Amino acid sequence: MSNVIYINKDPIICELDSSVDKESTKKMIAFKYFNSDLNLLEDYLNEFNHREFNKSFEHKLLEPKTQLEFSF
Repeated sequence: MSNVIYINKDPIICELDSSVDKESTKKMIAFKYFNSDLNLLEDYLNEFNHREFNKSFEHKLLEPKTQLEFSF
């Protein structure tokens, strides 16, 4: 992958940034581009100084305050 030059945007970084579940996406990208080697993917991301802002999507569920009742 070191001899490939992308002029616009890197598809690997774009795909990782647009994903919701970062861990699953990393595994898929490693399978797709790096023969399932996560260490090569980590080296590639470190080369471009790519940082993760959130590890994965967190569900924040709210409890309902009252029960809705309908009178018919």
